[in-house]
Order: sequence, then C-alpha cells, then structure tokens
Amino acid sequence: MKTPLGDIEPFPTLLFDPDVERATRLSVRLVAGGVPVEIAASAEAMLATARETYFRTLLVAADLDDVNCLSFLDELRLVAPGGWLIAIATRADDDALAVAHRHGVDSLLAAPPLLPDLLARIAGLQLRARPRF
Repeated sequence: MKTPLGDIEPFPTLLFDPDVERATRLSVRLVAGGVPVEIAASAEAMLATARETYFRTLLVAADLDDVNCLSFLDELRLVAPGGWLIAIATRADDDALAVAHRHGVDSLLAAPPLLPDLLARIAGLQLRARPRF
C-alpha cells in the first residue's frame, strides 16, 4: 500500500518507540508504504536528531499518563517547531487528545495504529508545512 502522495518525494519521518522491535516493525511497514523513516534509539537520540535535521513528521509512541513522556513531548515540540508531531497512545479519547494537544502533539492515533490510517495521516501532513504560531 503506497501513500497517497502522488509523484512527490516525501520528507523522512523520524520515529521513536521505546520498544525497538515494535519501532522496527512499524518502520518496515511505513517504508513499504512509501514513507522514508529514520528510527531514533532513545528519547534523547530523537531530540538530538530533531535538533540537527528537519523532519516534516515526527512519530512517537507516547504514554500520556507518564509525566516524563509529557516532558519529552514538550521538549520535542520546542526543538522541532516546524515538524508535525503524531503520537500513538493506548488511548485516543477526547481527554487523551486534550492532554496530547497541551504537550505539542498535532495528531493522536490509538495503538496499535491501522497502517492505512497512519499512512493517510502522514501523507496529509507531508503535503503542507506546519504553521509556527
């Protein structure tokens, strides 16, 4: 399944999931769908990579009940203000969405994400720059 990006070359997506095996599986599926992916080995590595390189989309497996994760999302938003931040969390209800938005997340998907939904979300965000306000 290819992304609906047409003939454009999509920007790479930076991916972090503390479960490296799960991150690798998701990365393989995204690449097969036409999305170039770079995996960050840790939260610190994701922050460092996002500081050095522009990524149109940043994909994070997030625990919205963990204060350390929320702090990480805050810092990620600061170091990558131009990147669309997509979080995948165990819950994606209205309360979780409100928490995610307060910590800089642009889009929230329930775990595990359905590949067509994730590809469509990434494709939609790849086609436009994130406003910086």
